Amino acid sequence: MNLRYVDYFASNEKKDIRKIYVNSFPKNERFPFWMLKHCSKEENVLFNIILNDNKVIGMEYLVNYENIAYLMYLAIDKEQRKKGYGSIILKELIKKYEIIILSIERPRKDLKDSKKRKDFYLKNGFSETNKFIVDNGVEYEILCTNKDYNITKEILENRYNKMSNSTIINYLIKKMFNINTQFIK
Repeated sequence: MNLRYVDYFASNEKKDIRKIYVNSFPKNERFPFWMLKHCSKEENVLFNIILNDNKVIGMEYLVNYENIAYLMYLAIDKEQRKKGYGSIILKELIKKYEIIILSIERPRKDLKDSKKRKDFYLKNGFSETNKFIVDNGVEYEILCTNKDYNITKEILENRYNKMSNSTIINYLIKKMFNINTQFIK
């Protein structure tokens, strides 16, 4: 395996990434793609296309702030799943960042993929935090690479607050998603 990470704007595979993004996440869990592109111009946002031997296999989108990285999106193309790419990508991210936080849809019995997704992250270096939130009508569980890290309301709010320095973009994010994080049981 020869994985390469290419900045979205330096890539020729932009159409492939948009398709992977739309096919990988339900509409109510997705930011508008134009907004992701705009925010990825910020110094603390990383939007990479992931290639294996020049073939697009997926994407990663992270927001860095304070001493953490918030993994907003990690998606592998449907045709490339179950080949170990996701595990390799997560191991590389864990080497690079001191602490990584992510939100996954809270596992439910009627959503069998949500349990598989959680197990995948737990197997690859993440721990449960026993923190749950609601954002845009979706219940999420917060996972972290450091099981002792105290995830606060402010830390989670910064995942959106730190996406852009643009007043207009921040206003739109606040209108579309729940900036005022409240923990639920």
